[in-house]
Amino acid sequence: MAQVLRSTDDAALVPGRVLRVYGMRRSGNHALIDWIMRNTSGGGLFLNNCKPGRDPLETTRAVTAYRDGAQLDMPGREARIAAAGDAPTALVSYEDRMPPLERKPLYAAPETCVIIYRSFLHWAASLLRKIQGNPGYGPVDRMRVMMNAVNTYGTMLERVQDGDVVPLLYDRWNTEDSYRAEMAARLDLPGRDLSKGRVQSYGGGSSFQGKSVAPETLTTDQRAAQMADDLEYQLILWTAARDPHFIARLAEVFPEDALRLSDLLRTAKAEVTLT
Repeated sequence: MAQVLRSTDDAALVPGRVLRVYGMRRSGNHALIDWIMRNTSGGGLFLNNCKPGRDPLETTRAVTAYRDGAQLDMPGREARIAAAGDAPTALVSYEDRMPPLERKPLYAAPETCVIIYRSFLHWAASLLRKIQGNPGYGPVDRMRVMMNAVNTYGTMLERVQDGDVVPLLYDRWNTEDSYRAEMAARLDLPGRDLSKGRVQSYGGGSSFQGKSVAPETLTTDQRAAQMADDLEYQLILWTAARDPHFIARLAEVFPEDALRLSDLLRTAKAEVTLT
């Protein structure tokens, strides 16, 4: 018998399939989630930014309904859940968290665990730029948020290599049609729409270009260069470069990023010695 979870307004959800999606903010999460939902068959529900260990319907920030890949525009959570029909695909997302090594299924339905991730240098640049736009955060607050995020990112570097998750690399998804087709097949999606879709408005869109920019004009591969002269960004890279455990994990997933951080550390040490 299928497990039925209920939210506080008694809207029931009995999915036919569950995609549990994890990712750090500014990793292209919502672009890839939109792509996944556009490629679902039958009904689909996207439960955004839920809290681990609790009923997704009680903690989700928003519920979006789909039918054969098309987003359904209607008011009210109960109406959206009903519109998705029987046994929909439920995509439950978690931000700034990684899946635990042992986790209980959310529902009595087949479940796939996905991690969306992005190269360290571009991710750190994008997250910092986003935080810098918050007038309530001073330099100390920004460094606290960034260092906590870097720590979680280090955990992510380990989990994307585990066999119980499907890793989705935003950098390749954004540039390679063949990668989108390959990952659609791996996720058992029909692959009817392999386009990148429109820029998502969650979180204000791109940290650098907003939410009105067209997908083909996004310069996501230039974020590190665009922040290269920012002193706070340099401090974050310097701190990460001085952590040998982090660099070792980074080298396993993003060897070019690890090499650049190692070069940064050697150059900085040389400059300190000369002075």
